[in-house]
Amino acid sequence: MNILHVIPTYKPAYIYGGPIYSSSALCEQLVADGHTVTVLTTTANGEVELNVPPGVEQDVDGVKTLYFKRVTKDNTNFSPDLVKYLYKNIKKYDAVHIHSWWNLVAIFTVLICYVKRVRPVFSPRGMLCQYILETNHPFQKKIIQAVIGNRLLPKVKFHATSTMEVNEIKEMYPSSQVEEIFNFVTVPDMPAVAKPAIGEKIRFLFMSRIDPKKGLELLFKGLSMVNFPYELTVAGPFKEEYVEQLKALTREYNIDQHVNWVGPVYGDAKFKLLREHDVMVLTSYNENFANIVIESLAMGTPVLISNMVGLSAYIANNDLGWISTIDPQNIKETLEKTYAERDRLPELSLRAPVLMKKDFDRKRLVNKYLDLYRAN
Repeated sequence: MNILHVIPTYKPAYIYGGPIYSSSALCEQLVADGHTVTVLTTTANGEVELNVPPGVEQDVDGVKTLYFKRVTKDNTNFSPDLVKYLYKNIKKYDAVHIHSWWNLVAIFTVLICYVKRVRPVFSPRGMLCQYILETNHPFQKKIIQAVIGNRLLPKVKFHATSTMEVNEIKEMYPSSQVEEIFNFVTVPDMPAVAKPAIGEKIRFLFMSRIDPKKGLELLFKGLSMVNFPYELTVAGPFKEEYVEQLKALTREYNIDQHVNWVGPVYGDAKFKLLREHDVMVLTSYNENFANIVIESLAMGTPVLISNMVGLSAYIANNDLGWISTIDPQNIKETLEKTYAERDRLPELSLRAPVLMKKDFDRKRLVNKYLDLYRAN
C-alpha cells in the first residue's frame, strides 16, 4: 500500500513526548513490511524549529518525510505549504492517516479529505476527552467542533489506543466506526530477569512530560501523607516556571528531601532509569494511552497509575500494578497498598516483560492497522 501519514509534529521533535515515538514506530514498521509510507509534518520543535530543509523529502529512518515550515509558533502549527501540497497530492495515496486534533494541520487535512472524497483513518490521540475539551481555549474548541468537528469527524475511521478512548469517542459520536489498536512502543530487547526484593525504602519514578495534566500535585499531596520510607525521582522535559512551582509545593508539603529532579532522559539512559526503580507512578488527570507505562513494564518495573490513564483497565485486568483515582487521599491509600505489597515486585518484574512482548508484538499490531486502512 501507498500510505500517507499527516502528523503535526514528528521526530526528532521529541519534546512533544509519546506520540512522536509511537507514530514514527508505526511508520517504520509499515516500511519494514514492504509498504510505501510518506509523512507530511511541520518543522515545529516547541518554541523553535527543527533544523531541516522545508519542503524537501528526507529519509528519516527509512520513512519518506516532508517537513513544511509553519507560520504560527504555537500548537496550531499552521503551514500553508503543507496544506497546498496535501490538496494537490492527496489522491495519490491508498490510505490517509491523520494524527491528533486541535491544530490546523489536522483540521485542514480533515477538510481536504472531505472535499476530495477521501475517507481517512483519524487518531485523535486523546484530544476528544472532556479534560482536553474543557482546558486550554475551551471556547475556541467549541466553535471548531460546531463548525467542523461535529460535521466531518463522524465520517472518518477512528483509531483509538485504549478502551477508555473508544468510550470517549463513542460518547461524542455514537454511530462512528472506532477500532481499538494499541500504540507501537519501542523498547530494548532484553531477557526478563526478576529484580531482587527491596528493603525498607521504596524507589518511585515519575517519567513523562512535566505538565499540569500529569497530576504531580496530586502525587505530592498523596506522598505527604504516607509514613513509610521512599524516594521519588522526577524525570522529563519541563518548562522552568512550572517546575519551580512544583518544587515550591514539595517544600510546602515537607517532602522536598525525598524528591530528586533529573530533567529529560532519553534513549538507553531512560530505560536504565526505569529498570533501576521499583515502581513507576503516573497519577494523570487524563492520558489516552501513556507509552511510558508499557516502557516501564517492559523493563520489569510495575506501575501505579490513575484510573484516568487509558491503560488502567489493561493494567488491572493483567494485575500489573496498582490503580488509584485522582483524589489525593485515595492516591495516599494506593501508595500505602503498593508499599505493603512490595514483596510482589520480583514476581511482577519477571512476568511483565514477557506479557509486553506478546501483547505489543509489532507484526501483530501492524496487521491491525493495515486492516483498518483497507476497510471501507
